[in-house]
Amino acid sequence: MTWMIYGANGYTGGLLAERAVAAGERPVLAGRNAKAVGAVARRLDLPFVVVDLADSAGLDAALADVDIVAHCAGPFSATALPMARACLRTGTHYTDVTGEVDVFEALYGLHDAAVAAGVALVPGVGFDVVPTEYLAVRLARELPTATHLDIALVSRGGFSRGTLRTALEGAQAGGRVRADGDLVSVATAHRSRRVRLTGEEVTVHSIPLGDISSAYRSTGIANITDFTRIPFGGFLRRVDPVVRATLRLPGVTKLLDRGIAAAITGPSENTRADTRSELWAEVTDPAGQARQLSLVVANTYDFTAAGALHAVRTLAAAESVPAGAHTPSQALGADFLEGIPRAGVDVGAIVAPTGTGAAR
Repeated sequence: MTWMIYGANGYTGGLLAERAVAAGERPVLAGRNAKAVGAVARRLDLPFVVVDLADSAGLDAALADVDIVAHCAGPFSATALPMARACLRTGTHYTDVTGEVDVFEALYGLHDAAVAAGVALVPGVGFDVVPTEYLAVRLARELPTATHLDIALVSRGGFSRGTLRTALEGAQAGGRVRADGDLVSVATAHRSRRVRLTGEEVTVHSIPLGDISSAYRSTGIANITDFTRIPFGGFLRRVDPVVRATLRLPGVTKLLDRGIAAAITGPSENTRADTRSELWAEVTDPAGQARQLSLVVANTYDFTAAGALHAVRTLAAAESVPAGAHTPSQALGADFLEGIPRAGVDVGAIVAPTGTGAAR
């Protein structure tokens, strides 16, 4: 089996490459920056190829003998579809580590084409989608009458350049939720609520994450809102129109992007080892029944690298890979998360909510 990490010179792609080598794998590394990709490949003693996603012929040639791609090059809003379409042309299974709503929607829109090509498209095989979907699917099974799903996450230890650039891009669009099955625009931080994590209650605010696409696809729950901790969330809600308008001014986003590139590298190995990510979810139904489930996993980036590697290995080991565009739980199994090595998984009990301070 031959597999490729595209974007191997990025923060997450580099972590995945290192983890793969430690696990005895020899992926082909790829990207458009010859100097950067080559440096990673030489350090890890791995083969590499230089190819730009805009070069369709070159990309098809690079994928000709590749069975599975782990796509790690962001922003995925610009890179996911070119790579996925190349995978359809070459019969290569596709995974990525995106968390962007529009990317999920676009890739799910390729379902019929993927079925026809015999290719699996499985976006979101890292944090946050794998653990949040795990919670959502378990809760939907526990309460099959559920019509509403709230998901909260707190990621500690800092962020990579790619994550912050994606957040900057998303801030221009504002908030979104799944409402009665449709994606609906709302103000950023339009809802807030209190949730209990490990030993403490925290206030979280609504933010658009990939779950409003992926969890809807895997559970069918028609009303989904994502939450996280946002500094000054209440104030941000009030000034949301001003922030969005400012970010759309010529040059503002480029200036902020340059600042991110200059100031941010990503969490150090020690920081990742010392921090964890926490998740919480609640489902409710029209009769007032509710269930909650909590989860603690490894640091965001360590979990993502571990999840992506496990996804590749799971696809490679499968007797038959389900063709089409799928969520991680649909393609890899509802318990996929439990098999991820060194993911730091600690699952809380399913319980009825008490004192959550829900605000709808």
